[in-house]
Amino acid sequence: MGWTLSALTATFPTLSQPSSETDAIITAIKGFVSALNAKDPLEFEKYCVRAGGMSLWPPAPTLPRFCTIGAYVEHIATLEDEIDERIWDLEVKVHEPGNFAAVWAPFRAKVNGVVNHVGVELFILHKLNGKWKVTGLADSCRRPTEEEKVLLL
Repeated sequence: MGWTLSALTATFPTLSQPSSETDAIITAIKGFVSALNAKDPLEFEKYCVRAGGMSLWPPAPTLPRFCTIGAYVEHIATLEDEIDERIWDLEVKVHEPGNFAAVWAPFRAKVNGVVNHVGVELFILHKLNGKWKVTGLADSCRRPTEEEKVLLL
């Protein structure tokens, strides 16, 4: 698969849209992931719309889950496990009028210090009152290989 530690620390590429827009979108995504790691509902508020939707596809045999971002935030806030999610190699796409974007990113999630699952996330964002907010999220993940457990620390 070719996972490397350097992939985790790579800088985010700037694509065809203006870098300030790309930077603002990446800031929103990184803020969302940071709020997830902190399990902080108030931090989530800065980066998402609670009424937005989520489609989560955990590793088998668990069935897919569908919920609002708000329900997800409330659930995450109750977890006692330590969460450490990381994303890298973000692909940012912005619709021409500049109020709609999508970000595709590989991720890995550690739970209590152990790489628990890996996959991809698709963030949907809208620019509301001049700020980018996550309005939708879908993921697909699987259990890590033995190599990924070591490389994706």
